[in-house]
Amino acid sequence: MSDRPRVAIRTLGCKLNQYESEQLREDFEALGFVTVPFDAPAEVYVLNTCTVTHRTDRDARRLARQARRRCPDAVIALTGCCAEMHAGELEALGVADVIAGNDAKPDLARIAAERLARHRPVPPAAPTCDVERLVHRFPDNTRAFVKVQEGCDASCAYCIISAARGPSRSTPLDTVLRQADLLGRGGHPEVVLVGTHLGAWGRDLDGSLPLAYLLGAVCDLDSVPRVRLSSIEPCEVTDGLIAMVCAGGGALAPDPALPGRGKVCRHLHIPLQSGCDATLARMNRPYESALYRDLVTDIAAREPRVSVGADVLTGFPGESDEEFAQTLEFVRALPVAYLHVFTYSERPGTAAAEMPGSVNPQVRKQRTRVLRELSEQKAAAFARAAVGERLEVVVETPRDEAGRLVGISDNYLRVAFDGPDDLVGHIVPVRVTGAEGATLSGSLLE
Repeated sequence: MSDRPRVAIRTLGCKLNQYESEQLREDFEALGFVTVPFDAPAEVYVLNTCTVTHRTDRDARRLARQARRRCPDAVIALTGCCAEMHAGELEALGVADVIAGNDAKPDLARIAAERLARHRPVPPAAPTCDVERLVHRFPDNTRAFVKVQEGCDASCAYCIISAARGPSRSTPLDTVLRQADLLGRGGHPEVVLVGTHLGAWGRDLDGSLPLAYLLGAVCDLDSVPRVRLSSIEPCEVTDGLIAMVCAGGGALAPDPALPGRGKVCRHLHIPLQSGCDATLARMNRPYESALYRDLVTDIAAREPRVSVGADVLTGFPGESDEEFAQTLEFVRALPVAYLHVFTYSERPGTAAAEMPGSVNPQVRKQRTRVLRELSEQKAAAFARAAVGERLEVVVETPRDEAGRLVGISDNYLRVAFDGPDDLVGHIVPVRVTGAEGATLSGSLLE
């Protein structure tokens, strides 16, 4: 057994947290730690938490207690948005030895190591010299995330994340490019640009560069084969972004004449939240349903094989049966490929938490089930339309139950096919031969 101390890191919540967990992993490894799975014995356990719902808060406390039972003498560290918003409560419960908010993440490895050193010697190691804390690899992911922005200046009535993450801050362009290049050269076939409020990138930088400029600059990196955008607000999906997405395809040999050189994935995740204008107004969302409908319809008309996903929130205060029915019919008519459906959860400190008209929790759950069933139908229909197509697929792990390789196409379809292990981590061409639900079957092309 190695004398190096072990650290186990568990991530809850968003892709931004996943990126920051990899920063934490490399911080710990630079101090001499070895990373192990979260269910293994370790000297330090780190939970990078989320506070979007009551459930994510509860999960953080449960996992911390599990780690304590597994290794009573370990240092338990909580960071992320739950630690940011509920530090006092977590401290009173005694579930962690270290509670660090989001701004303290760069110091967390050092703090945990110092706490551990009180109980056992920690082998000295040279600290990292990378002040930008660039991530060199995502060892458990084929596709890699690049943090380009953090924080949010919006004031959606249901959301606590603007308080947990603070105001919008953009990662400088040159830092984003160094990070994307590092991950591309490290063998990741796809990078995903992520942020709390992705469309706000550039507004606080000199020159107010648009997100489309950043996307094009990442595409110009020879080391990066494919680029995907994470969630982006409907008012921030510009004509320039649409052109790059519609000209995408994740091609193995992208046409340099295409916007984005054909590297941009044909995939946009655009939060809707409600199809009822009255509900949107109470949510303090900065658009009406007609804008969203026109946007998604335009994308589908320009390139029907672009996968558009939508977030929908059920059970918001005051959502009547009629308002929910309006949302249901609105979404049913939209050319979207899938939905992420969330059940409203009261968050103290938000405007919605003080609103009248609380919806019965069972009604909220029922509405969520209805929309998730609709999502399954839409996802299956979008997948069936791909039969016969040639898709470029990033091969991931593990294999499926039938022993087939599994990967993600540029337009966010899950594809299973037979092939050798050495294809994992590469983009390969696959001919789609069938569909079962939202999963495609295919055959590898030469």
